[in-house]
Formats: sequence, C-alpha cells, structure tokens
Amino acid sequence: MASVVRRPLVLTLALAMSVGLTSCGDDSSDPTSATASSPTTSAPTGGGLTVAIEPSEATAGSTLEASVENGTAKEFTYGAAYEIDRAVAEGWELVELPSRPVIEIGYVAPPGESGAAVEVELPDDLERGLYRVVIARDVPDVGDLVGEFEVTDG
Repeated sequence: MASVVRRPLVLTLALAMSVGLTSCGDDSSDPTSATASSPTTSAPTGGGLTVAIEPSEATAGSTLEASVENGTAKEFTYGAAYEIDRAVAEGWELVELPSRPVIEIGYVAPPGESGAAVEVELPDDLERGLYRVVIARDVPDVGDLVGEFEVTDG
C-alpha cells in the first residue's frame, strides 16, 4: 500500500516541477513581463538621445537653453551642470568656464519626451565659431550627449 501512495506523490511533484520550470525565466516576447529586456530598454541609444539648443545662434555673454530630447523607451536623468566645447581643426576643445554655482538637481527626460531645459550662460570672451553644450560625457551607447550652436558677432 505504501508504494501506491508514493507513486501519485512522485508524479504530482514531477508535474509541479515541470510546470514551475516552464513558467520561470525571461519571456522577452511579453512586453509587460518584468524581466523582458531589449536593446532599446537596456540603455539609451545614440539615435535616441539628442540635445536641442535654443537659440541655435547666440552672442558671447548671452544665455541658451539646452533640453534633452529622449527618443528611447527608457527614462534618462541628467543634471544642471554642463560644459562647453569649441570646434577646432583637431576636433573639439574644452572651453574653460568661469567658476559658478551649480544646483544639484536631477532632471528627467521621460521616454518619448523632452526634459527640463538647462540654462547655459556663455562667457563674455567667446570668439565667433561653432560650439557645443555637453550635458553628459560618456553616456553608455551614446558617447558625449551634446547640442551644437554658433556664436556670432551679434
């Protein structure tokens, strides 16, 4: 009689284990799955994050606004700090900015939307030429997150 009781128990346990194993793991085909992953959700892509500069032409000493536009499926967070690079024959050269206080805040660019604008104060001594605002350096899958603008005579 003991062997009769064990056989259904063993079959029940085997069945439960096989059902449990088939329901575990990464179901990437289900977009609502908490474990689903794809290249567009693991990190921002180069084509998906851009920086819009307003206005695109300015004079030295003026203020610009730089907004991150997020065309990815993942939220992107950035701060109020920025750097400015100047176009030179060899590529880009970092512009030394005057000392200034920078608030420690996290701006969010939700998927498919733009984030809050960063106010960019241009130094008074900038020469004419092509520049770029650097919102973040070495962003995974992007590199430097930048937006270009032109400094004119006015």
